Amino acid sequence: MKRIMKISLSAAFLFFTTIGMANEMDLRISPNKESKTLLFNYTNSTTDAELRFVDGEGNVIFTESLEDNSEYSKKFNLASLESGVYFLEVEDAIKETEFTITLEDSTVAIKSRSEKTKPVFYEKEGMVYLNLLNLEQEDITVSVYDINERAVVKTISGNEAIVKKAFNFKDAHKGQYTIKVKKGIDTFYEGINID
Repeated sequence: MKRIMKISLSAAFLFFTTIGMANEMDLRISPNKESKTLLFNYTNSTTDAELRFVDGEGNVIFTESLEDNSEYSKKFNLASLESGVYFLEVEDAIKETEFTITLEDSTVAIKSRSEKTKPVFYEKEGMVYLNLLNLEQEDITVSVYDINERAVVKTISGNEAIVKKAFNFKDAHKGQYTIKVKKGIDTFYEGINID
């Protein structure tokens, strides 16, 4: 039994690692410091993604869909923007990556890059499977709610590098359900429709 568990964990880790490494992104400041230009390159070989450029108040300035199996390059000219904090966000099926950018009168700086791993859901024959890479080993709370926002299932996991859950909806009442996954300060939602 331990051997099967080790093989399962190894396979899941390999799956997440392969997907995570397949999408490569690079954000640089233009060599010409006076131009206030960012150069963004993205190689996307696993899943569709969404690119957003957002100001400090959450207003979306630019958005574009990035298709899988493609290479993408974009030059952002920031000369007409006011000084402040901006965010370049890339979200695909597995993770959200955010670059924090500061714009001053004469300079552009990339202050930080952060990534959030998202849960992956898979539906098959009345079952819903959840996989979540949790390398930080944060506490994970998974709850399932019906359309009336009543908790149907609640599970808590902690100190697990890979969280795997299966939910049986074969005999569930027809309707809409929501799976809520709380990981640290991040919360993710997945809607399930049972016919």
